[in-house]
Amino acid sequence: MRTLLAVLRRALVATLAAALLAFLAINLLALPEPSVLPAPVRSPVTVISNANVVDPRGHGSIAYGQMIVIVGDTISYVGADGSRPVPAGAKVVPAGGKYLMPGLWDSHIHTLRLSPQLHFPLLIANGVTSVRDMGNACSWSGSADCEPGTQRWRAQIQAGEITGPRIVESVSYHLEDVPEHDAELRELIATLKGRGERFLKIQMDEQVPADDFAKVMRVAGEEGYRVSGHIPFSVDLLEGTHPLAGIEHDGSLLPQCSDFRARFDGKNRSKAALLAGMNRARCERVLKHLGKHGWTYTPTHIASSGQDAAFASGASSTGAPAQRYVIAPQRWIWSFLRSAGKEGPEERKILAQVHQAALGLTKQAHEAGVTVLAGSDALDADVIHGFSLHQELQNLVAAGLTPSQALFAATVGPARAHGAESRLGLIEAGKYADMVLLDADPLRDIRNTQRISAVVADGRWYGKQERASAMRFVEDQAHRISVICRFLRGLWFEA
Repeated sequence: MRTLLAVLRRALVATLAAALLAFLAINLLALPEPSVLPAPVRSPVTVISNANVVDPRGHGSIAYGQMIVIVGDTISYVGADGSRPVPAGAKVVPAGGKYLMPGLWDSHIHTLRLSPQLHFPLLIANGVTSVRDMGNACSWSGSADCEPGTQRWRAQIQAGEITGPRIVESVSYHLEDVPEHDAELRELIATLKGRGERFLKIQMDEQVPADDFAKVMRVAGEEGYRVSGHIPFSVDLLEGTHPLAGIEHDGSLLPQCSDFRARFDGKNRSKAALLAGMNRARCERVLKHLGKHGWTYTPTHIASSGQDAAFASGASSTGAPAQRYVIAPQRWIWSFLRSAGKEGPEERKILAQVHQAALGLTKQAHEAGVTVLAGSDALDADVIHGFSLHQELQNLVAAGLTPSQALFAATVGPARAHGAESRLGLIEAGKYADMVLLDADPLRDIRNTQRISAVVADGRWYGKQERASAMRFVEDQAHRISVICRFLRGLWFEA
């Protein structure tokens, strides 16, 4: 017995020593500052000739054979090709009849301290020129004292020091626990306002007492502060008034259409009852309520009901891009989550039905006048920055939206919802030069948004060579030992 205890003691000591050495090694290897990818130098004047300009409004339209003049970061003229002389010294890019659509928005992504290395170049290479960051490294820390990198990134992106999208809005705190006293919540809101954050993200327990939710809404309303995020199952949106800006994820809105909502626990075993309790009349009232109050809806089907349905069969939709562009520890976490989500035949059938119901709800929301926004929830399992937004656009079309309506949800819709319509969302004089040049018509087939020839972000030209460089940069960073160690260190350092 003593011998066994001695062996176990030695094994424990050896394990702890190895763990300590690994901890020290990871922190040491994580010390070097990671590289950044500068943006291309912006030409003073750029002229794109013979482009077919896509307008996603209404039924969608195309103005054929257009010339677009870009001065610095702004579009100064759009008109028939040759209708104006080319300015002296301008960079001229013949589009050759290709399709020029507004730069895409991803209205729900997440970032890390390493996003300039692992995420931002992928977004630009995939034509995503504007984003709403719904949670960064500080969000995971759970501390209001954490200093987010957003302001620094914005300045670096604007100066061309790093390649990245326009970060229109961001949040650095997830409200998971309701403060006991109103003063604490007011202090938190003041801190977030001081950082320039325009809303509070709620991510509370799904069965939080409705009174606690109402308390958060009351204080936020008194402070004139918007709220967006997950809607607990315990909350009936038809009761009371809430200062919501938007609802995130189809899993938040779908229960509101079911008479089983209050008893729903989010587990697979209760999803059949949720579906059985679907009440179309109630759903119509909920959607009318959303439309009346101007709340947006970002279903993130790819990371919500679609992810559940895919994981139930153990399937992965990422394939080669994940191996090339996603850092190994993140792939390992994704693989574990995918395995944990695998279900039997009956559960797979129910989860597929939930996904179809969620898609149907998006179509119904659009028809009810709710502003539907395209978002991927990138950083979630099997959701890759840039690539996955195109998959979400396909989900919106699978839901019943036309390609123009899906594009609207990723261009004009978010620009309008976030008060940026005067400068973003369309290809017009006076707008920022955020555009994507495609080899084929996206209004004919939404999958054509992936056939990218070039990207213009903030007036900077990303042609074939620049886009390839961006992809190679991320691939290199994702496989560097120092970056991997910095990622691992962030798992405990940020928390």
